[in-house]
Amino acid sequence: MDYKDHRAGFVFSDIARFRARLFDRMLAPHGLTTSQAWVLAHLFVEDNLPQKEIARRMDIGTVTVGGLVERLEARGLVERHIDEEDRRIRRVVLKAEAKPIGRIMTACGIQVNETAFAGLNEDVSQQLMDNLLVIRKSLLEALEQDNNIKNSTDIVLQKGL
Repeated sequence: MDYKDHRAGFVFSDIARFRARLFDRMLAPHGLTTSQAWVLAHLFVEDNLPQKEIARRMDIGTVTVGGLVERLEARGLVERHIDEEDRRIRRVVLKAEAKPIGRIMTACGIQVNETAFAGLNEDVSQQLMDNLLVIRKSLLEALEQDNNIKNSTDIVLQKGL
């Protein structure tokens, strides 16, 4: 398949979908969904975020994030606080109880990556990752008028995490 072929979008979509399904499968025994894990992941990158900001970074509705946060709160992994400066804003904060789940998420993520990159040597895998970051940057630049599209990935890349 030619890289310029319109079907490249299907391949990117399939990769994202298959990764999410595998990650979901690995998290299920720990009572966590991929969507809940993404909320936690954003908080591990930058804690004390407003619910609305989490929704923006995940590109989903605030009501959906509210439900995810509610379930995480019921499990004792996060708590919500009213913002001191603007009482309309609800901030989400990780609790210490989330740290073990963070380690589980990291281990599952590493396992998903090992599966995804199986059959490729280390140099090829690194080059592929570097190329995907170039593709990401190109797409982000094409959307330059949308200043709100950057998210936790940008923070991770800046910090070198």
